[in-house]
Amino acid sequence: MKTIQLLFVTLSMLTCMTLCGQSNKQLEREKNKVEVFTVEERANLQLYFYEKTKAMNLSEEVEEEYYMYILQYVYDMQRLNDKDKDYTDEEIKTELTKLISKIDAKVKPILTDDQFKMHKANWEALLKSVYLKNGWEWSEE
Repeated sequence: MKTIQLLFVTLSMLTCMTLCGQSNKQLEREKNKVEVFTVEERANLQLYFYEKTKAMNLSEEVEEEYYMYILQYVYDMQRLNDKDKDYTDEEIKTELTKLISKIDAKVKPILTDDQFKMHKANWEALLKSVYLKNGWEWSEE
């Protein structure tokens, strides 16, 4: 019986230490986070993206897969300008382009040609807003 209690206490302590360690990592990550958009601006961008995605007329299955791919990379995009990354503006732009290319490669096979064109236009508009918010020059190519 004492062995089971000792095992339980040990597992509880290890779990607590692991959770505390993760919390410290998370706190450290949050200290390094740089917010580009205000909460209201971010909400407006999310609404814009949602509406534009709805306009693509995706089937339920494709929409679910589409959002899965988007979410897979959006978090990485949000963290490109973290203080601990120490990226220059040009490096951030390059990384953004790489991540968008990865999204494009994932979603192209599941979208029709027209849907993919809409996807590209939606992302271009979002990217333009990021450029303008950061004071970077946007060139219509």
